[in-house]
Amino acid sequence: MKRGSYSTAKDDGSSHIADHGDPSEDPGDPPKEIEEKMEESSTSMTSNSGAEGIEGFDRQLLDDFKSGFRPLFVRDPTTTIYAVPERIYKLKPKIYDDRFQYFGIVMDFDEFYPRSSLSTLHMLAHMQSILSRNGKNTFEDYLSAMEQMRDRISECYLGEIRVDFKCLIALVLSCCHILDVLLLFFEGKLTPQVDQRCSTALHELRTDMLLVQSQISFFALQKIYNMLDLDHSVYPFLMDLSLHFFKEFFQFNQLVDPMPSDQIHHLLHLVHYHLLPPNYFLKQQGSKSSFLSRCLEFPISIPSPSKQPRTISPIPCARRLRDAGIKLKKKKTIGFSNITFHRGVLEIPYLHVDNYTEVLLRNLIAWEQCHPNVGAYFTGYGIFMDFIINTAEDVEILNRLGILEQTLGSEEEVASVFNGLSTNIFYVEHENDLLPSVCEELNKYCQDKFNIWKANLINDYFGNPWAIISVVAAIVLLFLTATQTFFSAFAYFRPP
Repeated sequence: MKRGSYSTAKDDGSSHIADHGDPSEDPGDPPKEIEEKMEESSTSMTSNSGAEGIEGFDRQLLDDFKSGFRPLFVRDPTTTIYAVPERIYKLKPKIYDDRFQYFGIVMDFDEFYPRSSLSTLHMLAHMQSILSRNGKNTFEDYLSAMEQMRDRISECYLGEIRVDFKCLIALVLSCCHILDVLLLFFEGKLTPQVDQRCSTALHELRTDMLLVQSQISFFALQKIYNMLDLDHSVYPFLMDLSLHFFKEFFQFNQLVDPMPSDQIHHLLHLVHYHLLPPNYFLKQQGSKSSFLSRCLEFPISIPSPSKQPRTISPIPCARRLRDAGIKLKKKKTIGFSNITFHRGVLEIPYLHVDNYTEVLLRNLIAWEQCHPNVGAYFTGYGIFMDFIINTAEDVEILNRLGILEQTLGSEEEVASVFNGLSTNIFYVEHENDLLPSVCEELNKYCQDKFNIWKANLINDYFGNPWAIISVVAAIVLLFLTATQTFFSAFAYFRPP
């Protein structure tokens, strides 16, 4: 989905303030002109049948005004595909744009069709591959199936998007492209082991499939996949087929409850859900929630007055945390924000940083910023990492401890990936988010003077082996000096 401009109609209103004269004059009876205007205004309001409730209000004008702003506040529950908010998009536009492929229905079809670019040829080749898998169906059959779901497809997009004939063609092409890639990968015909040149292509495909603005409704993919009439004793269902493709690049939580296919919005939603902790949508009280509520369609939880939502407090960077005596440690378990702090030890899960990390992380955050009821798991993680990584020195510390592993080439490039992740981001605490508590405990620990003194002692006198040897030597020398002084004084007062 390419970015578009949204326009809202605004009525220009004007208000007139009557001249009541100089207030310093005698406030007697109003002048004749003002009295006539007041009588006309009173007559107008009385004769206006639309004036109800508040005296002087034009009911028709009020209804017209309300009808104009209602769509801005009432979110359609069927909306699942969004343009990235401008406040986020403007920071790094290339992160959210479809760079290599044409996924989504809102593309420049007139520009796409006559071109012979490599991406266009790839899409048409995948289209032909899908047609060859089931000779019974033609391109027109797939197009007709999408035509029958036109209204449902239109409802998935935020804003008024006209799904015309060209959009449907683009949708069919995109669906066939994605499905053929998933099937080829499952069949072992599209792997780096088969062709070393495929490694980069697979990463690019994976990234483009997970861009917020390029999403395709899962039910559209499901419809065409069902029309292929594959043998499911050999080929898995579409959800499992998709997870098989993405699990080569992500460490999914194996304990996550499976999501019903009719609850999946699109591929980004599917990947986001399987990267969450298995109990992320369970209530903290320990009561089991329904299966449906764990599939991202639970009601919006309204915090009780006794527990107000918190934000993530700013924390020092990795170098300052280390200087404050906090021990940074690689966490054994997986999970982006499975971060814990206990007794001066901050455990952070391992993360491999490559050319696609920033794109994936920012689009996961953008998805949480756009869609309700999906939590703030990656939003919190992005904010936290933005806090602890300020410079290349912070990256070097995390890299040395095994928390980060990067293939970008320099620590400065890695720092640029995380710097700014919290800019223009709104964080709304989910009831199972632990990062606000972790940040509060970190700040308390850093503000404790005893912890600072202890850290300074360790850093100054026990920071390296030579310092330790010097301290030990000084202690031994002090002990010998004290012993010599004692025996000298003892001999003076108690001569032999």
